[in-house]
Amino acid sequence: MSAGGSGAPAEGAVDANVLLAIGIIGGLLGIYLSGIDATFGPVLACLGAVCAILWGVLAIRSVASYGLGTGVPSIGYMSLGIGVIGALAGVGIIAALNLTGLEIAGPILALIFAMLIGLLVAIVAKKIIGMKIPVMERCTAEIAGAAALAVLGFSSAIAGGYSIDAILTAVVAPGFIAVFYILTTMAIQHPFNACLGPNEDQLRTLKCGASTAFLSMIITGLLAISAGGYAWFAIVVVGLIGWYISFKMFVDASCEAAASVKWSGLWPKVEE
Repeated sequence: MSAGGSGAPAEGAVDANVLLAIGIIGGLLGIYLSGIDATFGPVLACLGAVCAILWGVLAIRSVASYGLGTGVPSIGYMSLGIGVIGALAGVGIIAALNLTGLEIAGPILALIFAMLIGLLVAIVAKKIIGMKIPVMERCTAEIAGAAALAVLGFSSAIAGGYSIDAILTAVVAPGFIAVFYILTTMAIQHPFNACLGPNEDQLRTLKCGASTAFLSMIITGLLAISAGGYAWFAIVVVGLIGWYISFKMFVDASCEAAASVKWSGLWPKVEE
């Protein structure tokens, strides 16, 4: 992760606190509504995960702008690992302590655990390792929190709820949790990595982030086939619509920002 930097990131059109609220509220609502209906509940859970991913994308952009962008993969995978741990610990501690009737607190505990662990790791990186990034603590905590909500959202979409038993059976046992770790990591870290440079723009990066989030939703829908029913089809359809709209917005924004756009042709069939 880059320790140096060229100064604070440029201000964008979307306020970071607004996107934080959207990520937290949208992510939690999606998780809580995952079990209201066998078909549309999982769709809402995935849309909540999309909100959380966009929050994470902006947090990655903020912290990685202090370096050359080389720290994007490292802070992404580190924070997503923290997020997965926080997500499972949050919903698992309710069952472990046999706190019957308090299952509703699981997703909130997952968010809190992830952000606290992220904050602790950031303090170590800043105070002990010596990384001179002013927003290190806040952004690492935010990325970890966004990761926890995104992973829990996708998991609850397949499990049909956010109880630890359902997630262990439908997500952890078949190995889908590893897929969600990779999917969410790429969805959060790729947009800034793809858009960074002298003319990087916050809105364009977020549009790319929306496209990667909806791609993750599509793959989640395909995984949801294992759960049976028609929820997987609804997830895939909504994900495809969201991906098409967001990716078209991203391409249009890229063309508008470019000095010129030319077709370079396909790659050669043989080496010359």
